[in-house]
Amino acid sequence: MKTRIYHARILTMEPGTEIIEGEIQIDGERIVYVGPEKPSQGEKWDREIDAQGNVVMPGFKNAHTHSAMTFLRSYADDLPLQEWLYEQVFPMESKLTEEDVYWCAVLANMEYLTSGITSNFDMYLKNEANAKASRDTGFRTVLCGSINDFGGTVAEIEEEYLHFNDYDPLISYQLGFHAEYKKRDSGRDGSVEPETESSGLYTQFRNQKGSGGVCGTVRGNADRFV
Repeated sequence: MKTRIYHARILTMEPGTEIIEGEIQIDGERIVYVGPEKPSQGEKWDREIDAQGNVVMPGFKNAHTHSAMTFLRSYADDLPLQEWLYEQVFPMESKLTEEDVYWCAVLANMEYLTSGITSNFDMYLKNEANAKASRDTGFRTVLCGSINDFGGTVAEIEEEYLHFNDYDPLISYQLGFHAEYKKRDSGRDGSVEPETESSGLYTQFRNQKGSGGVCGTVRGNADRFV
């Protein structure tokens, strides 16, 4: 399918560039041209979109999501973090089925897209359902395997890593540790450290401080968490 978007104000996000007026040409799943509008040379387009002077830019990326938690929106949200998690959220999440996670993630993906978000970095339960939801909605997701008190052994994480990085072009998988309050023995499994160091993998983590937390992504040595 060949698509042309014209009368657009284009923001490429390339360093040192400004908004330009022009058009974007797409062939299949690839953007093949971004620049000033070209005189027509008899090309045939399957779809032409008049942007009417609106800005066209790369999609936003949400780097920290738990997509299927849409079912918990406004649920007991006036409680301190630990009480909210252990007395309200975790008991409800334990009831989730694969189908529940699928449809809750579909809802989240639709909401992301209405806000211009086209990809996310997601850590949650039942990754098979989550991946299927993203694939079916055409949404790009980096799944983040979570090692915590509820599961996620090194062997399981390795299996998921190999599986989901060969699942679909829209899906990829990286390593993750949720937070020390969900990994009470040592905060992390030291056996993962050589793997992250040698492979240069990105690792998602959440560092708990008091009642809040600091989230981030590092590459390589897991000692950089602390």
